[in-house]
Amino acid sequence: MELLKEWILGVIAVSFLTASAQAVMPDGAVKQVGRLACGLMLFLAMVRPLLGMDYGSMSQVIRDYQEELSARQETLEETGKELTEDIIAEEMDAYIRNMTEDLGVDCQITVEWNWEGETPTPVQAIVTGELSDGDRAALNEALVRDLGLEREQIVYQEQEDQEGA
Repeated sequence: MELLKEWILGVIAVSFLTASAQAVMPDGAVKQVGRLACGLMLFLAMVRPLLGMDYGSMSQVIRDYQEELSARQETLEETGKELTEDIIAEEMDAYIRNMTEDLGVDCQITVEWNWEGETPTPVQAIVTGELSDGDRAALNEALVRDLGLEREQIVYQEQEDQEGA
């Protein structure tokens, strides 16, 4: 901020000096040469910060900024991916709950997902609960149709007794 203040004050001082010099110059060739000299002085006062700039350190500052920007972008992308995964997982859990309610089946279904790539894919469904053969058949059909699972990817477990725990 101090450098900016000094630069502005320098430009103002050169402007007053050149305006005063031009006011007292006699007309003719002297005034034309004086104008040129005053213009050059004002130009140099304007570009003085550029002439004294350390371009090596400036390029390092730009590289550091680009690295920081890249790191922040990666963090933002990772956060966005995690949020997307959470939303998809919540939506799929709600969908599966609705599916079991529509089928009239009382069970808990946990789906394991492969989150690599753009679209998550189901890897396995673990069904916990006491189900009849008809309920299992209806659930198998729904999971294969709606989630794209193979029958081998659907695992059934009996509900564990939680009272002794």
